[in-house]
Amino acid sequence: MSCSSTRGATSTRSATNSMRKYLIIILLSTSLTSWGRADSLRTGFFRYSPATQSLLADINPHFLRFDVAGATNHSEYDYGQTDKAYRIGFYGNIGVNIPVFWANIKSAENQRRKGENKDADALSDSQSSRFAIGLTMPVQAQIWLDLLEPRTSPVVDTDYRIGLPIWTFLHRLNRGFAKNYAITFAPFTHESTHLGDELALQHRRHGLPIERVNVSANWWELQFTLNAEEDRLTQNHCFRVGLVMLWNPKSGWYFIDENEGDPTLARKKRSPWEAYLQYQYQSPAKKGFQGVASIEIRNRALLGYPSFTWHDNGAIDYAIQKEKRIFTYNVFIGFRYNNLHYTGLFSRFSAGLRLYHGSNPYGQFRNQKNYNQFGLCLIVE
Repeated sequence: MSCSSTRGATSTRSATNSMRKYLIIILLSTSLTSWGRADSLRTGFFRYSPATQSLLADINPHFLRFDVAGATNHSEYDYGQTDKAYRIGFYGNIGVNIPVFWANIKSAENQRRKGENKDADALSDSQSSRFAIGLTMPVQAQIWLDLLEPRTSPVVDTDYRIGLPIWTFLHRLNRGFAKNYAITFAPFTHESTHLGDELALQHRRHGLPIERVNVSANWWELQFTLNAEEDRLTQNHCFRVGLVMLWNPKSGWYFIDENEGDPTLARKKRSPWEAYLQYQYQSPAKKGFQGVASIEIRNRALLGYPSFTWHDNGAIDYAIQKEKRIFTYNVFIGFRYNNLHYTGLFSRFSAGLRLYHGSNPYGQFRNQKNYNQFGLCLIVE
């Protein structure tokens, strides 16, 4: 990198302060959640339920995830040091759906059955209630670090997401394979992405026609889930389909400010949506341990502005790129440990392999196709 080590240290301190801020929020939410009883499916405020949480292969998950992975397509920021070879990177996701309210809605018949039962606790809330509603508040930050880069160990990219409360409706079926279904609606989510300081300075120093792309958007999201895993310890097959739509389709997913680059190099297309299909399998738990396999297939926009290629002789070139649709694939395979005495937030720990292929999912690098990531993954739910 062509920036000073002092600049890299400043950027690293900035990332550390940012991570500390979000950890404080998460720890506060954990404290609020712990006020309730261990049974997360009972009615009340600050109640956690698996029906409101991400699956482990979600590209934008609402849990803590830390990856150490080899990745491709990063020559734009490392000044051509590695070209297309795999390079070890560190990727952190700090996210949570903060529980606000969870309520089981009991039918008159089930109320009567429970009242007639000699042991009032024999029927659990989930057994005596066919319907439930939940309300959560999303907070998320994603950070891409290149700690092994020899000169400045830069913060490559940081993405932030926050939104209005998310609503979930759950209907328990208990009919053979179909245990339940859930409909989740996120009315408003805002995303803001930030390129690392070293990269922005590098672009300016070498006279690139684009110093920075402002990848920022507002959207709503709708999900349908079959077999949300309310029982953490039993075998389950969960399916989910989702749709993301921009609130302002004309503005798109990004823009280039005239003071930060040449807007004419962008080739926008009216492609204001994402769609995804997810599946997750969990095995029966033994002493809290279970196997988990999760996959996501997502169709999203490959953003339409050029990437820059650095050559050994110092030359830099690029090609105009039009925005188009592209499929991405995200897979997690590993195991999970469930705390048997507490079922709220951060009561489950997973570790395994994560494989990703498609467009680069980070910030202004979302114009890069054929991006691959393969590495070890630790998840705290």
